Amino acid sequence: MSVQACLAALALTLPACAGGEAATEGSSATVSPGTTPGTTPGTTDAADTTTGAPDSTTDVDTTGDPATTDVAPTSTTEPATASGDGPPLECDPLTICGVQCVDLATDPANCGQCGVSCVIPQATAACSANACAIGKCDDGWFDCDEDPNNGCEQQLAPGQMCGLVCKPDKPELCNLFDDNCDGQCDEGALPGCRVGVHRASSPTLGHFYTVDAAEAMSGDFVPEFLNFYYLYAAGGTGLVPFFRCLKGDGRRFYTTSATCENAATPEGALGHIATDPQCGAVPLFRLYGSGDHFYTTSEAERDNAVAMYGYQYEAVAGYVWTAP
Repeated sequence: MSVQACLAALALTLPACAGGEAATEGSSATVSPGTTPGTTPGTTDAADTTTGAPDSTTDVDTTGDPATTDVAPTSTTEPATASGDGPPLECDPLTICGVQCVDLATDPANCGQCGVSCVIPQATAACSANACAIGKCDDGWFDCDEDPNNGCEQQLAPGQMCGLVCKPDKPELCNLFDDNCDGQCDEGALPGCRVGVHRASSPTLGHFYTVDAAEAMSGDFVPEFLNFYYLYAAGGTGLVPFFRCLKGDGRRFYTTSATCENAATPEGALGHIATDPQCGAVPLFRLYGSGDHFYTTSEAERDNAVAMYGYQYEAVAGYVWTAP
């Protein structure tokens, strides 16, 4: 065979060698470079080009782990802070109210619980032991009834003082006033408030009154009544000393006169007697007869002494109490 004939035969075989396979005559399908034989041209492993649905196989990242879906981080709520940012408030042992640390026992803006604000009429508000209280009264106003609900309720002129005001829950004090509004004053035998006066008599010295029971039984004195009536141990508004006076013959009489009416020697005060019938006080009648001064709280005994024993009724010596 000639050289020309060999070159012609070689040229006819090159297309088959270059493509690896001769195209089928009449077919338009071709195999794209880089595809695997047997797959459908125009498809991908990741998704269907017509629907966009993901492939049924799991994508694998470069590390070999299954691919994951990115999700936005979830926010968390932080405890309250003074500025709204930063670390939470640390209030212990105080209480967090909004963005503040407060003492509920003493804060008038949060008294007893958060948000309870104290408002006191005619006064600066305060909070004491978790309850609203009066801090300071406005000028010219006074808290006379000790009630924070009505604040400083009395307007007084300079130099004026509050009058006493009773309240059902107030304790009784030794002050000649009905503190607890029950119609009685200083009841309950308050220690050291009133003292009992004993009545005795002697055939030689007449009637004798003393706060010392042993003295009422001394010498030829015979007790007639122990704690016959009561006087206040200390002075106060409406009270005056009740003096014991020794006469020249050894007998005694009792008066509000500090000089013993210039008729006897003062021996000191038995106690303090009222000048008017306050706080349940009753009159102490004074009589005189045959050198003897006689005192009684009984109208019947007074009248009998006048009618039967020749005493003369002189006056009311003062007002005393029949109970401690």
